[in-house]
Amino acid sequence: MDSQPPTKTVKKIAHPIGIRQEHIAEEETLLYLRPRYDPHSPDEYTLKRYWDDSTIFTVTGRKYGDTRAREFRDASGLPMFESRPTSLAWRRPLLVRLPGKEDEELVDFRMGWEGYTLKFRNAASRDEKDVTIQVQVIESMAYTEYAVIVDGQRVVDVRESLTMNKSLPTARARAASNHSLLPRQILEVLVAENFDLSLAALIAVHMADTKFSSFLLPRRST
Repeated sequence: MDSQPPTKTVKKIAHPIGIRQEHIAEEETLLYLRPRYDPHSPDEYTLKRYWDDSTIFTVTGRKYGDTRAREFRDASGLPMFESRPTSLAWRRPLLVRLPGKEDEELVDFRMGWEGYTLKFRNAASRDEKDVTIQVQVIESMAYTEYAVIVDGQRVVDVRESLTMNKSLPTARARAASNHSLLPRQILEVLVAENFDLSLAALIAVHMADTKFSSFLLPRRST
């Protein structure tokens, strides 16, 4: 692993914001999201801390009818929440719910003008007021990036890793409508102090699922 992390691009927010109070970042934190390369692994994704390679979250896959759901678990394996795509992806890309609570939305995840908006009850605040954050999608022929914006400032940056991927997709692959030309990428997830690491993980996994297909061959070995 390269000892030099990417340039810092996020700024501490004044008050904690998130859906899981126990996962609020106590300091600026760099995670990386690794897709499954081992076909025998039960985990679709693993999110690890950059500095010590410790596992923070795992994401498993399961079927929900004809669609594929994701179960987000903490480092101990306990389930935190689950997500699954909807039939109205152009309007509501994901349903995010607590396990076993089909009638309760944990995050209202919707398409916005420049990306997505996520509305949720702030579990890290005493009054638990609703909060809305914006996720801007930044795409070019060179890279893909998600920027989470709170009160006009960037608090999460999700991007393809320049240090951990063996290669990045070519301009031809990015321009093609067939996403099978895109390899599964390791993503870097830079999270500002006072923002929820699990919410950042949800956004990063959505980027991985939508920008890089889960059924690409051949997969690189680690």
